[in-house]
Formats: sequence, structure tokens, C-alpha cells
Amino acid sequence: MIAFLVILLFAGFVLEVYSLNTSFQNIDFEFAPETKSTEPDTVFWISQKITNNGRMPISYIRTKILYPKGVKNKKDAAIIQNRFEREQTQRYFIWGSRSIRRRTPAKLSERGLYWFEGAELERGDFLGLKTSYDMRWGYSGIVVYPKILEEAENRQTLSGIVGDLISRPYLLNDPVLARGMNDYTGNEPMKTISWKQTAKRDKLTVREFEYTRDCACSLIVCSDVSASEEEIEMCARLARTTGELLMEEGVSLSFFTNCYLQGTQPFSVYSARASRGSADVFLDQLARIRDGACASQSLLLDEILRGRREQTEYVVIIPSHGSEAEGFAEKLNTAANAQCVMICAQDWMDNI
Repeated sequence: MIAFLVILLFAGFVLEVYSLNTSFQNIDFEFAPETKSTEPDTVFWISQKITNNGRMPISYIRTKILYPKGVKNKKDAAIIQNRFEREQTQRYFIWGSRSIRRRTPAKLSERGLYWFEGAELERGDFLGLKTSYDMRWGYSGIVVYPKILEEAENRQTLSGIVGDLISRPYLLNDPVLARGMNDYTGNEPMKTISWKQTAKRDKLTVREFEYTRDCACSLIVCSDVSASEEEIEMCARLARTTGELLMEEGVSLSFFTNCYLQGTQPFSVYSARASRGSADVFLDQLARIRDGACASQSLLLDEILRGRREQTEYVVIIPSHGSEAEGFAEKLNTAANAQCVMICAQDWMDNI
């Protein structure tokens, strides 16, 4: 009996020493959102995987993921431990050479880029006499897209702007698909005149084209140093709503902005192309824009005009009247020799 107790105590001592010396060496912990982007107030899932690479089972280990500010659970309750940290705790028992996966729901309400930066691991020793801690860093991110303007009055106004824009004949004409000839009225572009038919008819004649949806439109968010967070938030919402209304009509967008973008290189003009069914980069940039300007308006203008297509339409969204950005549309009018549609976020803020 005594021999058995001695053997038992010796085995317990060996296991205790082993657990103290290998607290976290054989433990891998991975955590990240399962998606890189999400809509506001929409549930997404956070995946966790903990692996015991050793042969000995781990009787107790606790993971504590630090969440970014603003994360809520599925029931809209804030995930808060105290005023400084937001965390979610999981406890595990893991056999040797095994992995455990878990998924937890979460949601975010405000537009932006959020980082899930780190997690704390807590492990007890074999006899439960000592607790060890370790930090694991992840830096996995998720972007929350701007909200769409849902108010009927606002959408009707934007739909009217979009309708006026795409109804301009030269925006929709495809120079390959000519379907007939008409008399020149003076409103058609000069390049549509068929000089061969004009000579035959002895009067100016223009080609009538089939309408297509291969439109050229540049959507621009122009900011300056005086722009406030509220104005930039409205710019993002207006840009998304206007862009999606245009894409619903088959318009291919070129997007430009000189705003700061979270998590990207500063002092640059950012651009993206978007069309129906392919707008991920456009929405990602709108999710990241912040107040201020990281590039001058002259640099923004140069980037817009570089490689532009003929007869491109321009929609310029600015934060407020009286700002430096208000004069940008006039500069673009002159440089591109095209009429710009200007939308001011300040005019829309009272209607939300």
C-alpha cells in the first residue's frame, strides 16, 4: 500500500513538473472573423481553434479574446468586462494531440475597420496549485460597410439625380450598334454625324445608336482638412447609395477619394472600379474613409483625368458648402470639359 502511494506521489510530482515546464509550448490558438467584411448590425461569426500538440491532456485552459470597441453579441448586448477591456471567455478540456473548434456570433453597428488584436491564455498546472498566463496576437480585421440611405424621400431624390445622369443619350450610346439615321437637330454630338449619309441626303444626318449600359461614370468623394466626422459619415452613405443606384442601372463606376483610409498608406489618392456584382473594393474603401484629406485636390484631379474615357460623367460628393472641396467640382468641370453633378453631405444631414 505504501509502495503504491509512493508511486502515485512520484507520478503526480512528475506530471506537475511536466505541466509547469510545458505550460504553453504545445498549445496553438487561432482566432479570426470568418468574413473580411459585413453590413452594419448583421451577425458575423468569429472562429476559434485551440490545439494541444502534446500527448498529455490539458484539464483546464481558458481563452480570453479581446474584442474591439463596439462589438455586440447576437442579442445586441455589449461585450464588456470593464470600462477598459471587451472580452469573451471560453474554457476547454483537451485530450493530447487534439483540436477543438468553436464559433461565436457578434455584430458591429458603426462603419469602419476593426481589429481583433489579441487573446490571453490562462492555464492551470496538473495539481491546480499555479496558474500561468500567455498572450497570443492575431491582428485579424473586419470592415463594416456604410449604411444605405433608406429614407424614401432621400432615395427618391438620389434616384432622380441618377435618372437624369443616365438619361443623357451620349452616356448610353454604343458607337458599334447603329440602328438607323435621323436628321440632325443640333443637340446630338458632332461625332455622331454621318458625312456619307449627309452627302446622299443633302442635309445633316446623324446615326441613331442602340442604348447599352456600358456607361462611364466617375464617383468622387472630395474632402478637405475642415471636414467633420459626421460629414464624412454622410459622404460615405451618399457615395454607397448613389453608387449602388448607378450600378443597378448597369453603370460601371470609377471611384476616387482623397480621404484618409484606415489601415492603408497615407498621402495618396485611392481609387477602385465597381460594377454590378463586383463592388467589393469600392465598398471596402468607403468603409475605411475618415475625416480630413490625405492628398491635395490637384493630385486628386490629376488622378481622375489620367486615362479617363471620353464623355465621362462625374458625380462629386463634398462634405459641406463653403469648404475648399466645393471649388473642386468647378475645377473638374473646366479640366474635363464636362458637367459635374455635385452632392453636398451638409444638405442631407438634417433629413436623417
